[in-house]
Amino acid sequence: MKVLQQITVPQESVNDQYVTVVGIPFETGDPVKKNDIVIELETSKAVLAIPAETDGFVEYFCVLDEEVGINKLIVQILDEPVKESHPITSIKQLSVEQPREEVSQIPVIYTGEYETLFSKKAEELIVQNKIDRERFKHFDFVTEDVVLDLINPTRIKASIQTSEQLAAPAKKEHQVNPEKVNIQKISSAKKREIDYLSNVQGTNLVSTIYMDIDLGSIFDSLNSSLKYFKDSLLPVIIYETSRLLIKFPTFNAFFNEGALAIYKEINIGIAMDIDDGLKVVKIPKTDGKTIAEIEDSLFALSNKYLDKVLETNDLTDITFTITDLSSQGAYFFTPLVNKGNSAILGIPKIDHKLNRVLLSLSFDHRVTEGKNATIFLYQLKERIESYSIGGNSKTNINKITCYKCMKKLKDDLNNKGFIKVINQNGEEKFICDACLFNS
Repeated sequence: MKVLQQITVPQESVNDQYVTVVGIPFETGDPVKKNDIVIELETSKAVLAIPAETDGFVEYFCVLDEEVGINKLIVQILDEPVKESHPITSIKQLSVEQPREEVSQIPVIYTGEYETLFSKKAEELIVQNKIDRERFKHFDFVTEDVVLDLINPTRIKASIQTSEQLAAPAKKEHQVNPEKVNIQKISSAKKREIDYLSNVQGTNLVSTIYMDIDLGSIFDSLNSSLKYFKDSLLPVIIYETSRLLIKFPTFNAFFNEGALAIYKEINIGIAMDIDDGLKVVKIPKTDGKTIAEIEDSLFALSNKYLDKVLETNDLTDITFTITDLSSQGAYFFTPLVNKGNSAILGIPKIDHKLNRVLLSLSFDHRVTEGKNATIFLYQLKERIESYSIGGNSKTNINKITCYKCMKKLKDDLNNKGFIKVINQNGEEKFICDACLFNS
């Protein structure tokens, strides 16, 4: 029997130590063809569909809904079907009455006539610990983890505890009476959301600053140029935030083992939660895009979310997050900082009576301070408010000129098409909406 392909759990995100098996289209021993999807894995970001690279017979080392660790062997393609499938491939196949301490005593093996193969690290461990190779005669391929499980059987128990602790507090606050409550299992996606959001909040070093934005006549200026997001601040806030992050790199960073890790790119993520759970989608290299390009990206990502066709690249390498709840009715809220980030910006519902909106910035105190967060928000406030410059500004209209095309505001018929911006030297300039949205 020859192994044609081995599939191990890939690490698509640096934040994932486990993934969940959400799709097993075949059974062990079934014939498969090249490009057939043989397994589907759910990460914290997306669902990965992994195909066979060749024709053959599939063999599984996992079961549906199992949480498996990174680099674990989960599937292999053979040149002939195995004669007998695994008696036990997962702790989830054990009876609920089975004590967990006994899991490590049940080997994950199957029988057959073939040569046992060993990985290089497995070979080194066998020599170092003087283990009889005959103990692995029923294995097709022996990895480092197989040998480590033999040396230290409690490894399996520890991994089970780690995965379950993602969705449960360390200390129970209430005793559960099954006669009074219905227990509903938390989905794998929700477990990963808990892990992702509790990573920073668990330090108890997260603070939130709030800042009100006077909107003036901002939508009179913006709506003529926006295609999809009329009466929405989101495209402009993304645009201005991405530029400010160049000036405030600590908000485009994260705390990592006593050090500050600052991202080299600015990839703003937008939290979406419509009908397929919470997803944070990425606008790559946001600081290099115009408002029109940002709006196009938002529209495309929204459609991919609704069609459930988001790719891993749409959901990874996010350096700063914005969550927009402006359509949900809340006038202010405190957002939670995502794993791998140092800050998140919240956009609530616009108060039309007061013609303002109260932005919130939650940040990791291990990375920056309240003073910097306040300065960041205040400068963002100034930039956003400048978009209504034609409607209620006291600036002398006769002196306002677009720094790109040199058109004067006084020559603009509606007196609403000019916006104050900050150039790379920190100088205040004005730009007409034609140059801003089409450049």
